[in-house]
Amino acid sequence: MNNFKTQRDSKNQYQVLPALCLDLDGTIRHPKKGRFINKPEDIALYEGVEEKIWEYRSKGYLIFGITNQGGVAYGMKTPQSNQKELEHMVSLFEENPFHTIKSSYFHASGRVSPYNNRSLLRKPDIGMLVLCEVEALEAGYVVDWDKSQFVGDRPEDQQCAINAGIEFHWAKDFFERNE
Repeated sequence: MNNFKTQRDSKNQYQVLPALCLDLDGTIRHPKKGRFINKPEDIALYEGVEEKIWEYRSKGYLIFGITNQGGVAYGMKTPQSNQKELEHMVSLFEENPFHTIKSSYFHASGRVSPYNNRSLLRKPDIGMLVLCEVEALEAGYVVDWDKSQFVGDRPEDQQCAINAGIEFHWAKDFFERNE
């Protein structure tokens, strides 16, 4: 899911911008009922996320969504159903704030090939961040990782930020939620 507008000019100039990297489940969205999102209609956005994300986008941040979706490796969903979930989630915003969203379907203990293998795409590794960086570069942006931020709700989100050398915030604090 790519929402970049190419910024390079005729002199092939690149714009250097920080990124706001956002986990999705438990950070931006949650299931309406139950523990997991099982279909697009199960998705609800946390109150206030749209305003906060647009606050950062209006400050010049690139907005990256990154999400582990190991349910694909376990056969509980498919890459296609995950894509439908992402499309539905984006439709819940008044305007799509994301430049790009990346999903990792891998989980080493899963049972569906090829996703039942270890992958550097899966958080806490930084593979999805690298994909975001490459996509940004292709659109004319260089990510300023030293000024970037990462928001998540799980230890693997925090470790991904540490592995990438990015400032980390817990979702409940960043979005000022009482949980």
